[in-house]
Amino acid sequence: MKTIKISLSAKSVDNAIKELKAYKADLRRKCMELCERLAAIGATKASIDYSRATYTGPKDIAVSVEPTDNGYKIVASGGAVLFVEFGAGVKYGDGHPLNDEFGYGPGTYPIPPGKGHWDDPRGWWLPKAKGGGHTFGNPPSMTMYQTGRDLRKEVKRVAEEVFRSND
Repeated sequence: MKTIKISLSAKSVDNAIKELKAYKADLRRKCMELCERLAAIGATKASIDYSRATYTGPKDIAVSVEPTDNGYKIVASGGAVLFVEFGAGVKYGDGHPLNDEFGYGPGTYPIPPGKGHWDDPRGWWLPKAKGGGHTFGNPPSMTMYQTGRDLRKEVKRVAEEVFRSND
């Protein structure tokens, strides 16, 4: 906690205003540092989890941290993101807790939705260009969903580190 002592003189009030402005700037800097550190932790976790996810096709997923007006965001990009995150196929492609919210799940991709072999109980063969091989789909990895849950558990610890520092 910051304490600012003030007396009722113009010079003392001016000094208090300067201290408050410096405190405000330091608080903003530390909030951005907190956001950046949490985003870096999340991006590392998401990268590892996407690389370990069950998926028959090529995993072209890249995870990055991008600045926003209010902090940072974790971005997963690549053609396999939706298949890996939300699952695919009639056998495995359901179960992500946010399917309904985002409109994903079995038969919702590829374009146009509902086409392809997603509902074939015998599975399907991937084209050679996409890794080849037989698949029944894959279970949802829920990587970004789990990353969000894990980051919420880390906020207090990281905030204590950031706001405890005096630099």
